Amino acid sequence: MSKERLTAFTDAILAIIMTILVLELEKPATADWASFWALRAHFFSYAISFFWLGAMWVNMHNHWHRIEKIDNKVIWWSIIMLFFASFFPYVTDFVSDHFTSLFAQMLYSAVVICVSLSNMALARAVERANGSTSALDYSNRKIVAADLSIKAIGIVLAIFVYPPINMFAVILAGCEVTFLPHIVNRKNKKRGEIDAA
Repeated sequence: MSKERLTAFTDAILAIIMTILVLELEKPATADWASFWALRAHFFSYAISFFWLGAMWVNMHNHWHRIEKIDNKVIWWSIIMLFFASFFPYVTDFVSDHFTSLFAQMLYSAVVICVSLSNMALARAVERANGSTSALDYSNRKIVAADLSIKAIGIVLAIFVYPPINMFAVILAGCEVTFLPHIVNRKNKKRGEIDAA
């Protein structure tokens, strides 16, 4: 299988998942601001899920052009990651209906963590297939440690302080995985320019 076929398949599945997210949004009971405002937890949950999946897609898209080879392990880890990602519409709808429920927040977090862990396994499979240690951002241990730490802190705060804090941790972790690689790459580039001079 070519890399292009796998990325097209991944793009299609993620696009479907993100489309289903909006289809699951509840409609206001009446056409007024009060009814619309009553659904704020639904729109907040939708936005976090959409942008988290979007950030994952952007990061994959930005880095997969450097990948030359894929093998069966890469394909299967992609399938496993997409399997867990396919639960996003379900858990987003569930957490929207039970926004302050610890159980709902932990279920949402479990899906996020399963997608993250399968992405890490996918990055390792890509490295083995390409003989590279820098093909994907999830191969960078600092980024992985920061990502999992933010999610773990969110879970602890959700348990002991307020359950919806968990969702803020998810979006913060998504921002970290999106922007930290650029900061690390800039520092490495500057360090290389200094060393070359």
